[in-house]
Amino acid sequence: MKPYYTSSMTLVLANIRNEFIEDQLNKLSEMIEEDNFEAVAERLDITPASAKEIKEMKFINLDQDRVEEDSVLTGSPFRIELSIYNPELFDSLEPAITTYLENNRYFARQKRIKQKQVENMISKLKGEISSIDSMKTSVSEPRGPVNGFVYGQPIDPTNLYKQSITMYKEQVDLEADLEKLANVEIVTGFIPRLKPTGPSLSRFLGIGGLIGLLIGTGVAINLESKKRRRAGLA
Repeated sequence: MKPYYTSSMTLVLANIRNEFIEDQLNKLSEMIEEDNFEAVAERLDITPASAKEIKEMKFINLDQDRVEEDSVLTGSPFRIELSIYNPELFDSLEPAITTYLENNRYFARQKRIKQKQVENMISKLKGEISSIDSMKTSVSEPRGPVNGFVYGQPIDPTNLYKQSITMYKEQVDLEADLEKLANVEIVTGFIPRLKPTGPSLSRFLGIGGLIGLLIGTGVAINLESKKRRRAGLA
């Protein structure tokens, strides 16, 4: 058997049901099992030659035993275990699989909707902060008879500064959310492998020895049986 190397990476989901990801990865696993290298290469955006180096892929939910049987697992971390014949491909397959999951039409649409909402909120906050900054300038440099009053109400510069700082913090938080607006994020990636995971030499030697013992025992019993029959005929 050709030597292969196995490694795993852990990913975490946004507010998405794990079964959606599991179904998507199981379909990819079926293509790998059927040696449908062209389809695998197309979906992972890799070459068919690289796709041929993939032996097996497994999906494992990490929190499966922590939820009740009638509960839906949502946004939980999961592990992808990958077995390949060329260990140098781990580095390129890590982003390829993540991008494949992100490019799901449903996930991508939900991401665009969330991104639009956050961008609109950031734009709104920027406008409000700009208005408050203008008011702070007017209060600090009063002109005309309205000196410190708007529609008959006094302006408290301290409140303006506090409100401006609060809005700016909200803006910074939203901009941070925008940066990490991904449906799937890598927690720990594939680690490089120097020694093959399999096939196990000792395991196959043990199996071979057991099979040889059984065959040898069968042949010995058969020969002994023939000897006894000949002796009986004599």
